[in-house]
Amino acid sequence: MWPGNPAQRTPLALARMVVVDLETTGLRANRDRLISIGAVTVRGYSLILEESFERILRQESPSDADNILIHRIGAHQQLGGVDPAAALRDFQHFVGDSPLIAYRAPFDAQVLRREFVMTLGQSPHWPFVDLAVSLQILWPETRANTLDAWAERFRLQIPNRHHAVADALATAQLLLIALSRMEELGWHTLEDLLNLEKRRRWLTPHGPAEP
Repeated sequence: MWPGNPAQRTPLALARMVVVDLETTGLRANRDRLISIGAVTVRGYSLILEESFERILRQESPSDADNILIHRIGAHQQLGGVDPAAALRDFQHFVGDSPLIAYRAPFDAQVLRREFVMTLGQSPHWPFVDLAVSLQILWPETRANTLDAWAERFRLQIPNRHHAVADALATAQLLLIALSRMEELGWHTLEDLLNLEKRRRWLTPHGPAEP
């Protein structure tokens, strides 16, 4: 579906991107359970709030108390969530062929692929962009390595932190800032975003290199 997809040549101003965040029972991507998926749409340099997604996946048993304190999805909500297969199919339909953007994307990618294989017997092939890496490339002088630190850098507010949709919304706001920076640097297509890490050498420690 993706590499070599002609959609990569789509201008950033027209491309549809899905920003995703997950809540899990822990930080072990290879074994901790997926509790919830939150996602929002970015298209035309705008947040399309009408195109958002949220599902709490039904759990056989709730996560422990410390985990619940972090994401605030209680035992009743976990036990009464959506059937996991239905939730994943809904998410697949929501994403379509759009690339996925996440902060610390390798974690989200591994969790999602594992859940799709275990639950539906298939592995989606969405391209993932790690916004944590992209931001460091675009602002190499900034010493920030968390979502909260980047939000503070750009004076963004993150209400309901560690709630999947809220964190996806914060990540989407950072994505919009990153896309504006890319336009300033002359990178205008979805392919430029997907290949941004390869362009690291074009930037100096103090900003964009002179052409």
